[in-house]
Amino acid sequence: MDTLFFVLKFINTFIFVVIACFHFYWAFGGKFGGTSVIPSIKDKAVFSPSPIATIAVAIAMLLASYFSWMPLLTNNATVLVYGNLGIAIVFCLRAIGDFNYVGFFKQVKGTLFAKNDTYFFSPLCLLIAGIAFSMYLIIKP
Repeated sequence: MDTLFFVLKFINTFIFVVIACFHFYWAFGGKFGGTSVIPSIKDKAVFSPSPIATIAVAIAMLLASYFSWMPLLTNNATVLVYGNLGIAIVFCLRAIGDFNYVGFFKQVKGTLFAKNDTYFFSPLCLLIAGIAFSMYLIIKP
């Protein structure tokens, strides 16, 4: 059970750190992949995130990585349990989506973002949610 728990927390921590790195890259002017991660309609972005908002997302991903890796750093089981439950809920909701632009039940389809969301982003969110929920079940009091 300890090995499984270690593998699960490593996977989620790794994913969160990689996502955070991409967001920091974009916040500080990076362009690679930027157009494929913003919802769009007819190749026009639905919104344009500010660098501060992008940094906020990066920090949120680092905080999520902390909650995923936390068992090695502290014995505060309550924070760990509810942190992983929160991660599971947030990413499950993201996978379901807003019923317009993101998630499995989006209405806008056919754009580059919509295709990436269907094949990569939403399944990744579901994976993150499943791992976080599994960790919650393993460690819940």
